[in-house]
Amino acid sequence: MIQISEQVLFDAKNHKDIGNDYRRIFQGHWYEMIFYSDLNPNDGVFYSNRAACYLALKEYQKTIDDCDRAMRFDESSKILRRKAVANQNLGKFDDAVNLFKQALQYTPEDQALSQEYTIAQQLQNSYREAQKSIDNNDYQAAIYQIQQVIGRCDAYKPQLLFIEALAKVGENEKASKYLMLMQSSYGTTPDVYYLKGLIEMYNGNSERAKSVLIDAMRIDPDNTKCRDLLKRAKLSEQLKQKGNQLLQELKLNDAIECYTEALLADQYNRKMNAIIYANRGLVYQKMSQQENAINDFNQSIQLNPSYAKAYLRRAESYDKLGQFDEAENDFIKAIQIDPSFEQEYGKKIQEMKRKSKLAKKKDYYKILEVTNQATDAELKKSYRRLALLYHPDKQKDKDEETKKIADQKFRDVADAYSILSDKKKRDLVDQGIDPNDQGQGEHADASQVFQMFFGGGGGFQQFGGFPGGFPGGQNVRFEYR
Repeated sequence: MIQISEQVLFDAKNHKDIGNDYRRIFQGHWYEMIFYSDLNPNDGVFYSNRAACYLALKEYQKTIDDCDRAMRFDESSKILRRKAVANQNLGKFDDAVNLFKQALQYTPEDQALSQEYTIAQQLQNSYREAQKSIDNNDYQAAIYQIQQVIGRCDAYKPQLLFIEALAKVGENEKASKYLMLMQSSYGTTPDVYYLKGLIEMYNGNSERAKSVLIDAMRIDPDNTKCRDLLKRAKLSEQLKQKGNQLLQELKLNDAIECYTEALLADQYNRKMNAIIYANRGLVYQKMSQQENAINDFNQSIQLNPSYAKAYLRRAESYDKLGQFDEAENDFIKAIQIDPSFEQEYGKKIQEMKRKSKLAKKKDYYKILEVTNQATDAELKKSYRRLALLYHPDKQKDKDEETKKIADQKFRDVADAYSILSDKKKRDLVDQGIDPNDQGQGEHADASQVFQMFFGGGGGFQQFGGFPGGFPGGQNVRFEYR
């Protein structure tokens, strides 16, 4: 027991009353109360009240220290609650839950305290689940869980995890805003340096990120997170450059392997990995593996929707596959993102429009299964074979779907033959013009073409009639609808 005079005791009591008045009347004047407890170190009430002041000022460790001093004299629900709240705001959720539970043993009827205890348990559970999600690399789930925590307490570590998780799911702008708020509260700590470097890295500013991380390691040489991030960044960059060199040397398989390894360096560096995917897609493109190329370009665009080169390269693959509408859309998108591509690729849009239009025209040579060098005799031979193959009378025992397909093919071969057997119309086809679209003719009547070809003028007789017993001659009648 420390010996103190009556006058000191009187002054201590007086300061205590003044402090309590300030707390009741002027809620913001907590500093006016802090000094009085030093005047009477033998009274736990003084420490308890000062702990309340520190708690209001968010000086949580000092709150805990004064609560511990107060409990040397008397343990109460009030002191235990203050210590619990302080621990909760320091991210010590297990300790907070235990302290609230102890406090309730003194005042089990306190509904407000019971509610605080329930909230503490919820925070404890949310934080545990967030840590599990991070261990499983499920940062999206971790963000939701940590939000439940930081919305109810000022704990430092959950804020760090929240900002890191935002960066790793690509929410760099939001992560940067939260980091500024955190920096204003805690200053530029080594953790803040790490997060700043992480956000710069994932924003695609690798040189700035490296500078920040190097500065952090000068301040804290043992900062393993900064060292590991810097190491991953350098590895990713080195492998990307090596892959680029192999691509230039046309060592395409080696380039594929190098880019694939680079993608493993940091799976969360979305902008860097978008570039690597686009580069690997370019290798597949040069190997004429267009589907693989498009898959990589899709990955690149998913990681960074603003990466114009990925759209340009995907457009080239679509073009090679004859998917001209898709190619046109990608050229347009790339130019919208980066207007500087307009001069070089603007003409590509018109080219894709032209190719698309031509692709949608009927290929009459293909329908008739002949080349564009086919003679009249070859046209007749091919039409005869296909017309007999697809004639409705040949489909009577087939299912409805097969009949429908054969019916359309019967019409198409008749149309193709009627056009290609007409010299003027064939000349139009060879110029890329569909006579049926230019007012140069109309779609042929398939049954009429068939009757003319096989029925009159000896046309049917010269081909020997239908195989398998179909009658020949000009009096043949065919059921066609």
